[in-house]
Amino acid sequence: MKTMKTLIFGLTISLGAVLLTSCSDDPNPLANIKLQATTTSTGTSTQTGRVSGTNDLAFTSGFITIREVVFDADNNDGTSVSRTIEQIAVIDYATGVISPEVVVTVPAGIYSSVNLGIELQDDGSAPSMVLEGTYTNSNDVAIPIRFEFNSGEVFEADATTVTLSTDTDVVGKISWDALDWFSVISASRLDAATQTDGIIIISGTSNADIFSDVADRLDVGTQAVFE
Repeated sequence: MKTMKTLIFGLTISLGAVLLTSCSDDPNPLANIKLQATTTSTGTSTQTGRVSGTNDLAFTSGFITIREVVFDADNNDGTSVSRTIEQIAVIDYATGVISPEVVVTVPAGIYSSVNLGIELQDDGSAPSMVLEGTYTNSNDVAIPIRFEFNSGEVFEADATTVTLSTDTDVVGKISWDALDWFSVISASRLDAATQTDGIIIISGTSNADIFSDVADRLDVGTQAVFE
């Protein structure tokens, strides 16, 4: 598995009013992009290849730690704009709340070839992403499951045109779909997964074959949408 790879994640932009400059005739007016997140925390997925009954997988809690946000785009005034925000922030998987708030400030304008990249934290041995939930096996027994990911992966969202103005608050919603990542893992494989103290841990060192297949799907089923 590559140590760095580019993933496309779903990003929804909604607009609201906010005043970002103190003077209306500011020669260099600014606009803000604020990050938010949505998750599949309340969903369940029926695993294929079940032996009997219904094999369900659900992720209901966890966190995702990011370390850097990069904005690159071409402004309609002919300039290229690049902004890098280096900030450790944690996304609560259950609520989608990002703490502390992450804001990217750029010159107002109509942008094309927009790219917004988010890099996961990869310093130290602690995982940058931990998702926890429950897997109901073929004997209808609920088993705790934990997905751990530790890498400096870069998630990117692209858009053709985005308008940013001084009276506009742009909210970027990161969409995470862990159930889609696990959709290729059959019930029989999860039934046979090694348990550690009664927990199915999916990581680079535990159930590594399942981990590899899930990690390869982190860019599946996502898109960039701007409104």
